[in-house]
Amino acid sequence: MTKTLLTGGLMAGAIAGLVAMLLQLALIQPLIVEAERYESGESVLPGLADTEIPSHAAEEAPAAHTHDHGDEEDSILVRGGLTLVTMVLTWGAFGLLASAGLMTFRALSAQPSPGGAVLGLAGFAVFSLAPGLGLPPELPGMSAAELEARQFWWVLTAGATAIGLFLAGGMRNGLARLAGLALIVLPHVIGAPHPVEAVPAVPPELASLYAARVLGMNLVGWLVLGTALLRFLPDTAGGAAVARRPLSDAV
Repeated sequence: MTKTLLTGGLMAGAIAGLVAMLLQLALIQPLIVEAERYESGESVLPGLADTEIPSHAAEEAPAAHTHDHGDEEDSILVRGGLTLVTMVLTWGAFGLLASAGLMTFRALSAQPSPGGAVLGLAGFAVFSLAPGLGLPPELPGMSAAELEARQFWWVLTAGATAIGLFLAGGMRNGLARLAGLALIVLPHVIGAPHPVEAVPAVPPELASLYAARVLGMNLVGWLVLGTALLRFLPDTAGGAAVARRPLSDAV
């Protein structure tokens, strides 16, 4: 069982990672490259053009466009390779978490095992949507709060959302379901950490497009992962093979 759990999660995650990599390269990477131009000063927001760029920097700006084509191609290849490795590893880890969550749900809940789309939407809600409501995806150069504070809030939100979804969707007791909904809302009541003073670094339309595309990529990736995972970890017993009484019957 453990071997099947690990293998199924890794294979489903690898498939989702390949799909996410293609979307990343086609839709998201160009936005990151554009944001890096603003971060380096090669491009400047219109309202800051006269105040933020010294005269000597403006004279040197044209030289920034004279890159060697060989170096450009090498950079693209390196970015593509790193994106592939990162996506496969990241989504492989998501696959392991999803497979563990699915098996836990089957063991502890009396509800029918979720389908691939439901499982994918749950993963998307836990790891992308809920954290993104407070900490939307950020482009290079954007102002942000302290890393430790953001990491703590992200982990708190993902954990509370996961437990909350299990209680709200896997329990029969009304109080347990209300507790689950309260857990989902709690991190947003606390509030995500934000910088005291945010300095605009990239055009707002570029930042909003980036956040929308990242969430869209994660949604597609999670739907692919959930569908693939159900292929590798089928509910052969129809959710009724658990010998012990489900936890939800005792709550």
